[in-house]
Amino acid sequence: MKGILADVNIQGHVDLLVVLMQAEPWKSFWDHLQLPYLHFSDVGLAPDALDSVIWETCQRDGLILITDNRNNEDSDSLEAAIQTRNTPASLPVFTVANVPRMRTSRAYADRVIEALLEALLQIESLRGTGRLFIP
Repeated sequence: MKGILADVNIQGHVDLLVVLMQAEPWKSFWDHLQLPYLHFSDVGLAPDALDSVIWETCQRDGLILITDNRNNEDSDSLEAAIQTRNTPASLPVFTVANVPRMRTSRAYADRVIEALLEALLQIESLRGTGRLFIP
């Protein structure tokens, strides 16, 4: 695992999570992970990149994708990519269960952070799980 990638459609929300993780009480966990936080432009993805390309980029580059609940509307959807291309070595995709609530509830944002950090600390045991909803 070489970094965290914010999905373009929740980048602002993930920006907030990262700011919170870089402060107490989460700072020591964040510092321990030593993960860069990246946006699509940092890894050469266009804002309108196909979900399948996003998933493949994350797998190839060892990036953890944080997203909201993308759909399964076609063969290039994130869910379709996970279902057809996931292997036991694949990194999971983290999906925030209630994105709007993160901005309005610090307690909920803290639960998201806690679940995310806990998962990142044991990421090797989560390979191949596909999608994980947090919290």
